[in-house]
Amino acid sequence: MIVAGIDIGSRAAKAVVMEDGALLSSVIGDTGPESVKTSYMTTKEVLKRAELSLGDIDYTVATGYGRVLVPFADENISEISCHARGINWYFPSVRTILDMGGQDCKAINCDGEGRVTNFIMNDKCAGGTGRFLEMIAEVLNTPLAGIGDLSLQSKAAIPFNTICAVFAKSEAIAYLRKGVAKSDILAGLHEAIATRSLNLLKRLSIEKDFSITGGIAKNSGMVAKLSEKVGLAPLLCDDPQIVGAVGAALFARDRLKGARTRGMKVHYGYSDGTGDYFITIDTERCDGCGECVPACPSGILAVARDDSAQPKAAVKEDVRKKLALLCPGFGFCSSRYEANCHRVCPKNAISHLLAYYSTEWNYIILHY
Repeated sequence: MIVAGIDIGSRAAKAVVMEDGALLSSVIGDTGPESVKTSYMTTKEVLKRAELSLGDIDYTVATGYGRVLVPFADENISEISCHARGINWYFPSVRTILDMGGQDCKAINCDGEGRVTNFIMNDKCAGGTGRFLEMIAEVLNTPLAGIGDLSLQSKAAIPFNTICAVFAKSEAIAYLRKGVAKSDILAGLHEAIATRSLNLLKRLSIEKDFSITGGIAKNSGMVAKLSEKVGLAPLLCDDPQIVGAVGAALFARDRLKGARTRGMKVHYGYSDGTGDYFITIDTERCDGCGECVPACPSGILAVARDDSAQPKAAVKEDVRKKLALLCPGFGFCSSRYEANCHRVCPKNAISHLLAYYSTEWNYIILHY
């Protein structure tokens, strides 16, 4: 049983080939402007390393941002599920994952079988992502692969007032012009990113064991800061960047065996300087009846197939980053409309959360 997993991320494309649960080959390359072309090139290379052809693969699962653009994939599955499944193959004891990707960060809880039990993500701001660190490395004229080690040489980390990619870049340039050591600038940025990542993890539950996946997990300075902040030494696999592709390959093996995945809680939303906005859909409870779709006055909900090909309610992809502007919240809807997504859901599968920052009250959380 030979299977393949391909992860077309925002910054890097990864692919693996597995046979009977063993890793045969893997490859990491850049994600080019054309995801279809990238998927073919990446797969061609990983098959070459395994001395196989595409015809030898029994099943292929694609994941990542470009997963729907892999023409030869038998199925595509979200990167959330694939990272949980992949890290479970390396470390079955892991229950908390921080996936630090090219353009977003995700905190994931999973069970002993690698099934997602809860997750939250921040994809609205580039700060703290792989692209952000690439940009800082360019500003400091330092190889990206070396910024982690260089940050560990700091003797006086410089505090940063923001983790916004635009403003942090300006601050880094200003410090550099003042003669501040690159190591101190990098240490300050790593501290800020680690703090932000910790806050993301706290919105779930930080349980042993803890692991970091994604390309940033190769950054020694970031790993050290996160270990310090979280209070747990993360379990790191040989190459944290291919975890999603490994998970995709494992799902491919499951499909050949006829296995199906269980539901999970899916959080849609983001965090920024004004607060946190989230809609949570419990796909374990949701039966895909679709009653919530016409009940939403903003038209942000739809019924789509999940990773097990079952119909489930979901927030439309094209509005996912506009929730604070489009979703008025349950309190508003219940006071103005007889029907809303909460009231019409027979399984009580939808919930809302608004948390906003106030200079007078510091931090206020409202549940809707």
